[in-house]
Amino acid sequence: MNLLDLLILVGLVAAAVGGFRLGFVARSTSWAGLAVGLVLAALVLPRLLERVELGDQQLLLVAVTVLFAGAFLGQAVGLLVGQQLQVGIESRAGRALDRAAGALAGLVGVLVLLWLVLPTMATVPGWPARQARTSEVAGWVHDRLPEAPDAFLALRQLVGEDRFPQVFSALEPAPDVGPPPAATGISAARSAQIVESTVKVEGVACDRIQDGSGFVVGDDLVVTNAHVVAGEDATEVERSDGSRVSAAVVAFDPDRDLAVLSAPGLDRDPLPVGRAEEGDVGGVYGHPGGGPLEISPYEIAQEVQARGSDIYDRDPTERAVFLLAAELAPGDSGSALVDADGEVVGVAFAIAPDRDGVAYALTDAELRAVLEGDLSRTVDTGPCLA
Repeated sequence: MNLLDLLILVGLVAAAVGGFRLGFVARSTSWAGLAVGLVLAALVLPRLLERVELGDQQLLLVAVTVLFAGAFLGQAVGLLVGQQLQVGIESRAGRALDRAAGALAGLVGVLVLLWLVLPTMATVPGWPARQARTSEVAGWVHDRLPEAPDAFLALRQLVGEDRFPQVFSALEPAPDVGPPPAATGISAARSAQIVESTVKVEGVACDRIQDGSGFVVGDDLVVTNAHVVAGEDATEVERSDGSRVSAAVVAFDPDRDLAVLSAPGLDRDPLPVGRAEEGDVGGVYGHPGGGPLEISPYEIAQEVQARGSDIYDRDPTERAVFLLAAELAPGDSGSALVDADGEVVGVAFAIAPDRDGVAYALTDAELRAVLEGDLSRTVDTGPCLA
């Protein structure tokens, strides 16, 4: 039993007591109002998010606020309706039955809410996913109830699979790789050069903004993850000085989760590609949360051949993957792993959802395989991610 289980038990007790005090009629109408308010908020949310230009964290805050506001207002209206209906119950036996049924309705309501919320919670890296995946109550709900409808689609699109790619099952649960190193081992002068060759990648796919990181590997050529540009018709890369240039995708590999962009006029020096092995340290140069560039120290804990599916979770594939001791975040997808010699030795693509300080990167071999392909023409970026 973990902390989430304890919180759920407290919530169940509170719901039962509250349901007993309110009675079945008022409790039922309040839950119905909550559901209606939540559904209406979820329908409005995608249109609202299309009208604002905010970073990932701000978008997440807006999404959560709108959903909770809709649920709160709906529940309040439902409660008022229920209290008016409850006036008609006059007998002592009727009121006792109403109270007992109200306690049961409170318990059922919490279980339904858990059924809807837990799948989304399990996709949010760090504490939420770790608690949801190890919760005994969550396991009980998962085993005994059918798959929940995606009632929180708007929220899942902000914090779910497309922002945190699903790690291959062979890499779960995440191993204990130890703490990240304190420093990158890269000289200040060389680091400044790497910063100049690091970019932010941003585009629109199916009316949604997608962003990630990238790095220069040739004349106006940028590498990023395929999931960063999937489904995009227009893509831009942002230099370290904030200026932007348009880019076209010239390589798109959904199996490896790598893409190469051509950005005429980028005018930045390419980074050399090196080789790495277990125990090497360096820095990950990326834009976590779509914000300013940050450099995160890493250590390669292990190299594995991971079997799983492509970025669309359709076709089986296998990738050479580095397990990293590193503190990365959404927006670091496509970041360069740069070793102490200033050479790119991998590309970050995911973080462990169930353990802090663990990240995953495609190896230099996977990067070389994509760079050796035809980069002379624009290619299709496939469908949008679900």
